[in-house]
Amino acid sequence: MEILAGFASIVEFYDFLMVHGHLSLNYVVQEIGVRFGDEIFAVVRDPVISAISMANYVVTRLMADPSGSYADTRQWLDLLGMETFPEGCSSDYVKAVALAALHNDRIAHLNPICHYLGDGTSESAINIVINNVEITDTCRYDQWLEVRWGISTGSRINQSLPILNHNDVIPRLSERLSYLCSEDMKVFEAVKSLLDARDASSIKGHNLA
Repeated sequence: MEILAGFASIVEFYDFLMVHGHLSLNYVVQEIGVRFGDEIFAVVRDPVISAISMANYVVTRLMADPSGSYADTRQWLDLLGMETFPEGCSSDYVKAVALAALHNDRIAHLNPICHYLGDGTSESAINIVINNVEITDTCRYDQWLEVRWGISTGSRINQSLPILNHNDVIPRLSERLSYLCSEDMKVFEAVKSLLDARDASSIKGHNLA
């Protein structure tokens, strides 16, 4: 209530609002509504890198909160069958937990690009076109912030430790990564190809039609 009160006290002084969080595009359009003049943008990331990063992020958070005092870390510990995350454990143990997270369907996100922009399939990501979503990728994100919003890039928050990398994962887990990312790769490659071809910091959904 304090947060809402603070928001209510300042909202009239601003011309623009940005709604963000783990909301799907379908939810925003159907439940919140898109008003005339509203703009929707999305930032996509290489799906394989994203999957590996998610596993790294889970273990990074567990190392910072080994007893699971926060809701997210407690849930991950339960899903991994752990009461606490042992302190001072070896790097091999840390990697093993990250791999376990990557193999857990309730932790690893299945095609998150398609989930949040559609219904989980690449075909449903036509929502990008229908709603003319502005879209960029993480490689162009800093440039896009500068060009689109005049924002100079700053430090990142919530960065995960580099526990797993491509060399650890891709050669021996290609089938798992294909399961997690196959639909997302179709969308990501289409977006990246058009961004590369136009040498632009972003594209609009209508450009993909």
